[in-house]
Amino acid sequence: MEFNCIIERESFQLNATNRSLQISNKSFSQKFDLSLKVLITWLFRENEISGFLFENLVVEGDGLNMKKLKKFLSGKVTFSGIQIFYFFYGEINVNKNKATKVCTLINRETKLKFSCKCFKKSTTGIEKIHKEIEILQKASKNGLAPKIYECFESTNCVYVIMENLERIKDLEFIDDDIRVFLYNLIQTIASLHKENIVHKSLKMSHILFTEENKLKLVGFGQANNTDIQNNEFRLDIFKIGIIMYKFYQKQNFQVDQSLDIPDEGNSLLQSLLEWGNDQPFQLNLLLSHPYFKFLKNEGIPLQIQCMSPKFKTQVYLDENEEQIL
Repeated sequence: MEFNCIIERESFQLNATNRSLQISNKSFSQKFDLSLKVLITWLFRENEISGFLFENLVVEGDGLNMKKLKKFLSGKVTFSGIQIFYFFYGEINVNKNKATKVCTLINRETKLKFSCKCFKKSTTGIEKIHKEIEILQKASKNGLAPKIYECFESTNCVYVIMENLERIKDLEFIDDDIRVFLYNLIQTIASLHKENIVHKSLKMSHILFTEENKLKLVGFGQANNTDIQNNEFRLDIFKIGIIMYKFYQKQNFQVDQSLDIPDEGNSLLQSLLEWGNDQPFQLNLLLSHPYFKFLKNEGIPLQIQCMSPKFKTQVYLDENEEQIL
């Protein structure tokens, strides 16, 4: 995007791309690479954005253009002043080491609800925080993680504004729901691995759903996307097996280790817990396991668009046909 701006009463042209921000006129030109390390403070006049401060550079311009620029830069750079744009709405969930917390915020302008993950910089470290956000962004582009809208930073914390997702209690699942859930989870982890990302902390509390019941993952604090070892891929698969085991243990009210899962489910569970394939991308082969046979009998294709515990809706058969169950 391009528009005119003012710096120290002199006219400039601002040009923003996905990778850089350039400010120039006939006698001066300066280009900045966009990254989460870039911190921008928005300036206001009569409750409307009138410009921004970057390092020691004060850039002013038309309010509508500045508002469009903020939207364009969201997620590409970091903003300051989160309290100007959001206010606290819901309860706070703090992780065990008190390095992060998650809460619900409301956008002051749109009144829409968002999830916010807050990182304590002194505990986590800014480089590790940025790495987690970058992995989240990569996963979210493929619909595997919550969409990231904006990133903010204060003296002590970094805040990531994400889409608000729902958590479903696994005790509400019946056998059919478990199968659809596991099918989606295997698909999601297989897609994540194809993007060269391992989650490493997979558990029920890190599995959420959109309003359309699409499964997405959170909890990427231990995730890795560089120099990945095969045992890291296997860890994700093993944890799918743990989740499957716990589902049936709760469903059957069992406390011992023996389970009798229908439709060769025990075979699938063993495959997950003892996965030894050095090619993690072949995880999709598990989707043809007899345990998932009933899904195909109901006309559900390999790519399930969404799932809903107890009631499966909007199951797409092909591009031109839809079946409501």
